[in-house]
Amino acid sequence: MSVGSPVVIRPERAGDEPAVRRVLDDAFAGPEEGQLVGRLRANGDVVLSLVALDDGRIVGYVAWPRLWIQTPRDQYKAIAMAPLAVDPSHQRRGIGSALTREGLARLRALGESIVFVLGDPVYYRRFGFTVEAAAGYVSSYAGAHFMALKLNEGAQSEGRVQYPAAFDAA
Repeated sequence: MSVGSPVVIRPERAGDEPAVRRVLDDAFAGPEEGQLVGRLRANGDVVLSLVALDDGRIVGYVAWPRLWIQTPRDQYKAIAMAPLAVDPSHQRRGIGSALTREGLARLRALGESIVFVLGDPVYYRRFGFTVEAAAGYVSSYAGAHFMALKLNEGAQSEGRVQYPAAFDAA
């Protein structure tokens, strides 16, 4: 997918890790998000990850790790969007939006049913995420910034959302 020349969105590949880490460290002004992504990768929790390239250089990244929804009778697959990062020199150019839209389209194509995000409701509402869609779920992240987007009609409407252990590490 192209976001207006020359930015291109593609799946993350082996060898992209150092550039992705730089984007995460710069976008979040520290190592925590990069460390989180490293733990998610090491534990095999990343379902999808995309990068944005400008003139061949990685300037954006988004990870979509596996979550689980526990109910009294069963367990269901879900996805988180975490983290989304754009190099500060490339922010406010639509790169984060392009990464989000491409990821959601790919997740729908994979048959995923629901995605959770923790972030600014004003920003994420444009993609269909709402606090109301997450209201039936129990999560340690529940609150005004915990949102969900149902990708199909078969999505669970309630349960306990379990994030991968990588989110618990310091």
